[in-house]
Amino acid sequence: MFLPRRLVEIRRPVTALLLLVLTSGAIALASLASFAHGAEVPILHIGNTGEPETLDPHRYNLRLEETLLNDLFMGLTTFNAAGELIPGAALSWATSNDGLVWTFNLRRDLKWSDGKRLTAEDFVYSFRRLQAPETAASLAYFMYMLKNAAAINAGSKPVEDLGVRATGPHTLVLELGQPYPYLLERLLYPTAFPVPQHVIEAHGNAWTKPQNWVSNGAYTLHKWQPQANISMRRNLHFFDPGSIEEVRYHPVVNEQSAYNRFRNKELHAIATFPSGEIERVKQQYANALHISDLLSIMYLVFNTQHPHLQDTRVRQALSLAIDQEILATRILRNGNKPAFSFAPSFISNYQPATLAHATQDRSERIIEAKRLLNDAGFNSNHPLTLTLRHVNTLEGKKLNLAISGMWRQIGVHTQLLQADLRNHFSELRQGNFDVAWAGWIGENNPEHYLGLLRSDIGNVNYGRFKSESFDNIMHLAQQQATIEERNKLLSQAEKVMLSQHPIVPLYTVAVRRLVDPNLTGWQDNPRDVHQVRYLGWSK
Repeated sequence: MFLPRRLVEIRRPVTALLLLVLTSGAIALASLASFAHGAEVPILHIGNTGEPETLDPHRYNLRLEETLLNDLFMGLTTFNAAGELIPGAALSWATSNDGLVWTFNLRRDLKWSDGKRLTAEDFVYSFRRLQAPETAASLAYFMYMLKNAAAINAGSKPVEDLGVRATGPHTLVLELGQPYPYLLERLLYPTAFPVPQHVIEAHGNAWTKPQNWVSNGAYTLHKWQPQANISMRRNLHFFDPGSIEEVRYHPVVNEQSAYNRFRNKELHAIATFPSGEIERVKQQYANALHISDLLSIMYLVFNTQHPHLQDTRVRQALSLAIDQEILATRILRNGNKPAFSFAPSFISNYQPATLAHATQDRSERIIEAKRLLNDAGFNSNHPLTLTLRHVNTLEGKKLNLAISGMWRQIGVHTQLLQADLRNHFSELRQGNFDVAWAGWIGENNPEHYLGLLRSDIGNVNYGRFKSESFDNIMHLAQQQATIEERNKLLSQAEKVMLSQHPIVPLYTVAVRRLVDPNLTGWQDNPRDVHQVRYLGWSK
């Protein structure tokens, strides 16, 4: 939520993807942009990885939407410039000994962008709206740790039963159904952002139009020109406004186009550029180049409702044939690291489970894959034929051509099918695929990733994977109040899941950005979040 996030869904996410989507940003040379717009203070031009479907925090799905929403809203917790968790709308918080009751002390100077005071009741309304079935929030499960949330979202309980209440204008109490030690991190997402009840009740779904817009973040929506840009201006009612007066986010899907626009000084930073340009970039834009690892996982997901892919042997054979090292180091060659676990290997305080065949010789893997397919009824006379979906980027094409070649070695026929980011994840959520590329980005928390494969999680479990043993361990983990005990069980759940092969981990992302050196305040971080309020122009 997130991808998505990042060619992925949020579901930074991505997301999900997360999704999962490499995110946000782009920036080119400030001085020339200033001349072009005739302003003393340059307008900041940032390239986003696509056009958002929505700016409603409770209905978002894509990481590119999350990037925008992080400037427009602020939750109880937020990020600093280094991507670290800090107090946001809440000044402080306290937790009960059993981990079930969290009390948040809100700032006294909170206001909406129209000047109306923001109180704890606004958070009560917002958390209830997220879970209300009529909101149709696909990421409502992000806050299922709240007491009765899942039942409310399913329509079996009224929203008034949600474990959230205001005990005063500046005091918010969240009651959980079971312990969730990662709560402060989960509150970073737009699903936990407050939304303006007074505006929504006045305008309905049209509340997100610029003429009706009200939010509580450092910036407020000024104009939205589809496929051109989204313009935001400083929110003067925000308690700590930034120095950038106006920022415009431009949808830039193609990495070559982003690179060209940076070189032409149309943008002030870009989220990525063609990997083949890396040596030239090191020579020509050395002080603009930023490369950093991202908390992320890119993976293939199998539709377990597909007649052939219901068979674990088939999924295992397809997984055995994929060589993550070759994909990352010889095909992509862009700093991405091969992945053999579903939860990123550099999550703090977590020992991930890995694919059992990760260290097995490739020739042995190919022999085993052919045997499994033959046992499942597929051979040269009756080959397995599948469609592999991917996003229509150069990286996606190269990656999936390589994967189809690896599958050809075990006798599998593959048809490639590409789509733009929005339609790709729409098809995944509907289950309209055989095998598909997906991604998830965001939390320093293994449950954020493994939770995507719970059978009760909704349509972000794209492949509709269902495993009683996996679900049971995940459920047991959710009852643990300490991160140590919880993570130990999550590692066991990951091992069980990987043995059933609903997904194939491929790689974790290395973000490669070009950022105008005249822009100050930019700090690389594993979340790849860069709120505009921390940025400025060098004097």
